Amino acid sequence: MTEYEVNHEDALAILRPSGPNVDQVLDLMTRLVVNPSPKVMIAKEKTDEKGEILELIPLDTFGPNYWLTPVRSDKKQTAEECIKTLVGEEKIYAYGGRTPGRKFLKPGDWICFYATGKGAIGHAKVLSRPEKKSHPKVLDPEKYPWTFRVGEVKLYLDDPKMIDAEMRKKLSAFKDKTLQKNWGWFLYSTRKISEKDFKLITRS
Repeated sequence: MTEYEVNHEDALAILRPSGPNVDQVLDLMTRLVVNPSPKVMIAKEKTDEKGEILELIPLDTFGPNYWLTPVRSDKKQTAEECIKTLVGEEKIYAYGGRTPGRKFLKPGDWICFYATGKGAIGHAKVLSRPEKKSHPKVLDPEKYPWTFRVGEVKLYLDDPKMIDAEMRKKLSAFKDKTLQKNWGWFLYSTRKISEKDFKLITRS
């Protein structure tokens, strides 16, 4: 559960006898395939006065990480409206409890927002860790209760940056992969990407 960021319900779905509805198990399998273990390496230990370990600090703590997160339109608002309101105006964003990488997101990281079916529509610098704190502008706070602050926002809502075939040839995430095959796995959920790929996608 710690390494793969699955929760208690995920574990129970595997342990309990299978029923007629296996959606939860299929969802878990898909998330693990799309977002494999972050393979966190321990850099150092934080101990108390007695030398007992209080916290294990991953190497990812040092230096910025780069994230790509998909934003989908729904009946309540479009992806562009969501990013314009939350990121552009409120300078925040919200994650769900199962969003991959939520526990590793930290101040100094960079995040790119990708409107499904359209392209990257903005990016920003992360200013705080996600907190379970609702925000009045988040339309579905129960589904997305983890909010964090962002800054240095750049939006290009009217000029989305598509990840087309030519772009995929340049991205390290597609190295040694067949570019002609379905590449939807790359945008299925939030994922950590390289600094080089981040700059290519955001044209920064």
